[in-house]
Amino acid sequence: MENISLDKKFKLSFEKLPQTIRLIVSKNNELWVCKKEKLKNLFAFADDGREHLFKGRLQLFKRDNKIDIRVKHELIDTISTESFKQVLSKLK
Repeated sequence: MENISLDKKFKLSFEKLPQTIRLIVSKNNELWVCKKEKLKNLFAFADDGREHLFKGRLQLFKRDNKIDIRVKHELIDTISTESFKQVLSKLK
């Protein structure tokens, strides 16, 4: 499992499953929200012109070279697109 530390109490984790990647947002080290997606779709989001990924509780919005992580329409934190792609590369 790969992790990106977010705000003081949040963490974004990437868990490799047989067919998908599970993105997990933890709050105070407890699972808060998660979403499963194929690795190729996550790479496509990071590389192409799409600005939005996922509907529902967990959403990712891309602008410039940054990705906003939103839970229940509330901005949790922003990470760089490069750090997102680096973590995805480790999951290949």
